[in-house]
Amino acid sequence: MKPTTRLTIRLGITQIISWGSGFYIPAVLAVPISASLGVTTELFFWAFTLCLLVSGLIGPRIGKFIDRLGGRKVLPYGSIAFFIGLALLATATEPVQLFIAWFFIGIGGSMGNYDAAFATAVNFFGSKSNSVIAGITVFAGFSSTISWPLTTFLFNQFGWREAIWFWAIAHLVIALPLHLTIPQAERKEIPDMTGPIRKMIKRRFRFDPLLVVFALMFALEGFIVSSVNTTLPFMLGELGASVELALLASVLLGPFQVLARVLLVAMGPRATPIMVAAISIAAHPLGVICIWVFGEAGLLPFVILHGIGVGLNPFIRGSLPLLFFGADRFGQRQGYIMMPSKILSALSPTLLTLMLLANPQLAIFATFVMGVASGGLLLWVYAIYRKRNPTHPETGEIREIS
Repeated sequence: MKPTTRLTIRLGITQIISWGSGFYIPAVLAVPISASLGVTTELFFWAFTLCLLVSGLIGPRIGKFIDRLGGRKVLPYGSIAFFIGLALLATATEPVQLFIAWFFIGIGGSMGNYDAAFATAVNFFGSKSNSVIAGITVFAGFSSTISWPLTTFLFNQFGWREAIWFWAIAHLVIALPLHLTIPQAERKEIPDMTGPIRKMIKRRFRFDPLLVVFALMFALEGFIVSSVNTTLPFMLGELGASVELALLASVLLGPFQVLARVLLVAMGPRATPIMVAAISIAAHPLGVICIWVFGEAGLLPFVILHGIGVGLNPFIRGSLPLLFFGADRFGQRQGYIMMPSKILSALSPTLLTLMLLANPQLAIFATFVMGVASGGLLLWVYAIYRKRNPTHPETGEIREIS
């Protein structure tokens, strides 16, 4: 088995556990947990928002540690943080414990979700990491497919506390050992700030345009992905779909995300980061156009196109910064780039819900404008890259791992 395949399987399995025990838990257990603790569902989601904010804010520091020490020295602590947070959630009896639990889960997410996994892959394989990044996203695409029914079954059979305990133990007996089998990486000295960040300080915040444009582009995409995925059934209902149609469309979202990622892996090197980014970013606006042109009949095409865009989004989060900036200090730079996206994603479900309640057509127009703006930023950043790298040089080397 190739080194890239071994690392993909290790990180892919742990991604299923990380996403299944963190991001996807509220969809199934928010209401019963809130009722059991005697708090509102809104308060529960504020605690969940804290989780997402913590994950985003400490991302650059976690990325720096992975750059310097390798994933073997960092990712196991993510499994431990997840276990602590889930154990606190499973034993919570009052609101303050709810917030503390999600705080630790946020730390675990920063150390164990996409950006940490991508940084670990780049730490070993440099600019040749795209196949690993794509493979990881395929595994993670099954997170909701596995976690939602499994969590629902455990809740119905045993209760919400037992369901949470299951995921906590999964981190100890599955994710932690897998993270500990990641090969040791050679320790590297990494400056406190990446090159572009140092330039920001030295030039008194005359930003490197490529870094800032990336952050804006991913922030806009993060809003679309997080808000639409979270509110999809409600959104479709507000746009005129029947309950049956809304449920059918929502069910299609997951399979088309996974299908897009499987096709991405099947295409291999032919699927260049720029091409994939163009498809991913264009998919949502094209879906909105289907709604405007065909009305209710356009809702299913909208969900299919949106699902394709969402499915490809994690790949471009890892592959585009790798293409434009190279493998050097990838983790720390990735943390800075994704920080605005994670913060905006934490707030986006609430913001889009408020827009849908006020005016559903205005809400989807807002997401359409964000998608178009992201496409414009992609063209801009590609033009900058072509100007700086007219020959498209390859960077980074593959290091063999066991």
